[in-house]
Amino acid sequence: MKKDNFDIFTSFHMGKTEIAITVKVVQEVVNFPDKVIPMPLAPDFLLGVFNLRGMIIPIINLKKLLKYPEDSVSPEQKVAIVDIEGARVGLIFDSTSEILRISSQDIAEFGYVSENSHKVISGAIKLNNGERILQILDAQALIHIENIPQILDQQKISSAHKKSSRQDLRKKCISFNVKNIKMAFEISRIHEIVKVPEIKPSSIQSEIFLGIINLRGRTIPVVSFSKILKMNESMASEFEAGDERIIIMKIDKELIGLIVDHVDCINSFYDEQLIAVPVLGKDRVAMFLGCITTESSHEIFLLDHEKILSNHEVLEVTEGHSKIYQNEVFSETKKSIHKESYISFRLDHLFGISIKDIKEIINYSDEILSAPGMPSFVKGMLNLRSKLVVVIDTRKLYKMDDTKNADTDCKVLIFEKNDEYLGLVVDSLESILSIDQDKKFKVPGLLTQKIQGQFQDDIKEIVSVASGEKEAALIILNIDSVTDRIKNLKAA
Repeated sequence: MKKDNFDIFTSFHMGKTEIAITVKVVQEVVNFPDKVIPMPLAPDFLLGVFNLRGMIIPIINLKKLLKYPEDSVSPEQKVAIVDIEGARVGLIFDSTSEILRISSQDIAEFGYVSENSHKVISGAIKLNNGERILQILDAQALIHIENIPQILDQQKISSAHKKSSRQDLRKKCISFNVKNIKMAFEISRIHEIVKVPEIKPSSIQSEIFLGIINLRGRTIPVVSFSKILKMNESMASEFEAGDERIIIMKIDKELIGLIVDHVDCINSFYDEQLIAVPVLGKDRVAMFLGCITTESSHEIFLLDHEKILSNHEVLEVTEGHSKIYQNEVFSETKKSIHKESYISFRLDHLFGISIKDIKEIINYSDEILSAPGMPSFVKGMLNLRSKLVVVIDTRKLYKMDDTKNADTDCKVLIFEKNDEYLGLVVDSLESILSIDQDKKFKVPGLLTQKIQGQFQDDIKEIVSVASGEKEAALIILNIDSVTDRIKNLKAA
């Protein structure tokens, strides 16, 4: 007599349908996450991703995948975490049911005519003489959907990073927002960040191309990042039109501007801290290097600037300008040692600090602890990854009007000197400016006597820079003098 085979299944409800999955692949069942991060370039059945104890998990809406007429999701639903050959994926269900021990005789396997269909339902379980039918979800079939294999590769890379030593240098990245999704580039990959000047039309024909800008006599093509990421242009953004910036990158020896909704902060990270990004789509997969989780529990997608555009797209948006670019790139290469980059910010005036002096830039935190007995310009202490940062109210330090901006809108610039960490509170982060030291134009002292009297030796120099279509005075601060001033006033 042939011995019957049994398998253990766990069952879930999805609308009026009951789904069964072998328990071998189900890791756990969790509540619907409080925060789901939408993913650009994702198929419509990918709801987004969420952070589960340091692992980024994609959430699949099975109803949409299986073409159910009712495919909405709600916070009351559950998420089953399944492990597919090492790749973990979340599947949305309405509710859990029970654990079942099923005989192979009660299983009917399905056949598929079309090779293009999603074969995630492999068969059915018949119970109670056919009165109860459960559809069997074959988790292995999910591997063949879109880009699951890429998740496996990324998780291997992520594991390798975590096994590496912490001797790697901490890196910096600048985060920005496109349709409320936070992304970032390594700071060394960014040529410049500018406010959006007039974008002029051009003969270049491309779906992602917006036009050209003039940057100090140089023609730069500008593309829409939201269109590159295939985001719906009607999607709401929490930022206003005036918050937009153009991030200028050197891609394949060409300078190209990417327009984004808002430039946020400078964040620091180690390679080993990068979490694998589960990209289910097939488009521009290599663009995603990993995910950074910040102190404020925000997830930021770190991008590879060289993988944003294909070679064809680079040629497409630079068509007609290549000769000009070649000449300018050659000229710039010869004089690159004379350029210096500055972070610019607002405090009534436009200020700049050399990007080399800044450890990172963070949002103003409500977790700043008061420091009794300290001067009035010391707002308190902040714990930043086990480093105590003395937070300075820069407006009070320089006797400026300290009622103009709410703390919640401010940024904190983090510096280090003699193993002491200082944070300067500023009104807003403006841009990154790359200034040719041989060609910079200093503003005459006669025009800046009042400013120089207020800031004294803390001013290294005042130079003229382009701000949109106009020229503006950039007050470059000497961070050594600033920190000495703070130290002397604290001791007084």
